[in-house]
Amino acid sequence: LLRSYLPTLKAFAGSETFQTGVYTSQSQPYGGVEANVNLFNGGKDSLEENIRQSQVRAAEANVQKTFASEIQDARNLYWKIVSNRELIKALTHSLELNEKSLAMANRRISRGISTETDRLEFQIHKSQIKEEFESVSHATLLLQISLSAVLGMEPQSKFKTAEAIPHIHDDELLNKKVEATDHSDYILLRANQESLSSQHRQTTRWWLPSLDVYSAYQLYTLRERDFLVQQDRIDSAVGARLSVEFDFFKLADASALSLQAQAFEKQAQQKALSLVAGLQVAKEDLKHEHELVHWSEERVEQGKKYFGRTLDEYNRGVKNSIDLLSAAQRNLNFQRENIERRRNYQISKNSVLFLLNEY
Repeated sequence: LLRSYLPTLKAFAGSETFQTGVYTSQSQPYGGVEANVNLFNGGKDSLEENIRQSQVRAAEANVQKTFASEIQDARNLYWKIVSNRELIKALTHSLELNEKSLAMANRRISRGISTETDRLEFQIHKSQIKEEFESVSHATLLLQISLSAVLGMEPQSKFKTAEAIPHIHDDELLNKKVEATDHSDYILLRANQESLSSQHRQTTRWWLPSLDVYSAYQLYTLRERDFLVQQDRIDSAVGARLSVEFDFFKLADASALSLQAQAFEKQAQQKALSLVAGLQVAKEDLKHEHELVHWSEERVEQGKKYFGRTLDEYNRGVKNSIDLLSAAQRNLNFQRENIERRRNYQISKNSVLFLLNEY
């Protein structure tokens, strides 16, 4: 605001060739210095300060919004990388179990109690696991490149991560409430509303006068001052200027600005409601994923037991290769499902943290 009351200075200099009246053509210099100080501008200066401050808040809110969004993206990419690496370990272990089953099938075939199809079934399952292993490894590489970009690092960067996705109870997180007035989206809308409101008030004051004081020191040419001696063509002045601008079209501009400000105010009110509702939805998703994780953990243990017993029964000739292969596939599916659900739990948690403005 102080800047509007600081003097403005204007200086100029030049030379012109002219012919005026009875005088012959001649060239003369000209120049001057003028200072102007604003004393009163109908209150528009303080409103301009409000507009600038609102723009600053809007810019800061955009920075906060972008930062929070990038953090959320980075976290999601991180947990996807961890889940893929955990899945690679599960696939590697599944390959080891398949090799064990294949060796058992070969022994049964050599004893004449199984057919060649047993070997083929386990060999086909092996190729399927290897194919998924390569696909997941490739996807992990792409995720690392994407995370490198988010973190501003080189595309070939490698990341050391947790070996498994943790699953902990976040009761404290679930009890937290969102402060809508601190959220970047709300702040941005309010800042725009305040800026437009100030512009509206500024426009409605079009009829108020402005008062300035000024001082000038200027050299004129003979064309503008009818004195032959250059010293006589130097003017100095000090004065005050009261001016009023009449522009009735400003009324329409003021009305438009008022409506725009009201629109942003309504959007801010709606955003506050949607943030509260969005947090509630995210919390419900988090609780649901939490329950799914527990159920999948139980199935993982059951799948391991089922596979172990089926393997033993296959070795004793009670179960056939199809039974053992089905048990192996279910065991791997249960592990894959558990990894995906723990990953989804962390992604849901990130959504809650984003809405709570916790980075």
